[in-house]
Amino acid sequence: MMEQLFHYLKILRRFWVLVLALPLLVGIISLGAGLTKPQRYRSQARVLLSQAPYQQEQVLPFPDINLLNSWQGSEFILDDVPSVVRSRALAEDVSAWLASTSRTDDPIDPALIQASLDGEKFHRTVTLTSIASNPDLSIAFLEGAIAALQSRGLAYWGRSSEPGGGLSVAVLDPPTPAQPLNSARSLVLNVGARSGLALAAAVGLAFLLHSLDDTLRDPSQVEAWVGLQVVGMIPEE
Repeated sequence: MMEQLFHYLKILRRFWVLVLALPLLVGIISLGAGLTKPQRYRSQARVLLSQAPYQQEQVLPFPDINLLNSWQGSEFILDDVPSVVRSRALAEDVSAWLASTSRTDDPIDPALIQASLDGEKFHRTVTLTSIASNPDLSIAFLEGAIAALQSRGLAYWGRSSEPGGGLSVAVLDPPTPAQPLNSARSLVLNVGARSGLALAAAVGLAFLLHSLDDTLRDPSQVEAWVGLQVVGMIPEE
């Protein structure tokens, strides 16, 4: 066991330049890319969406079937919410909301808003995520998305043009304070992970080069090739 370990260490020592240079190079490149990458900020909010029941007068004392239907219809709505959040239509409404509320000094391109917003459904709640170039803008995008869903509602599904849109949007968790994505901890983890993978690749490449090299370097190679013990060596002149 120890003999094999020493054999492997000899191989790595022979290719020490490769084993050290590759992870060092990858680490330097990853560190430089991480330091020059523009800072981005992420904020999240959690909402509960359901189809609002139709406003109608309950004449007879029977169970409210309309309410039951609204809950059943909510299941189909929730499946589509992530796509709606990432849509151009909602991004344009958010851009208009930002302009009307003077949240930004300059108009925001809907394409930028569309690329910043995302939604993820978990059971019957939807987590909205916004990533932007500054923390205030990240929070403003989320507030605009919630306002657009509350005002337009089922209009995004092509089913309503009335105020409120037949969609009930309850804010469970308001937008969180925006957090930087490129923190020092994430940079260290990223550089460390990439350097570790580069080290593993360098070690594998060193063993590959050794296996392709048929140069006779020590007696152990002869013993491994022919299966006989070496009893003597002829010194070089």
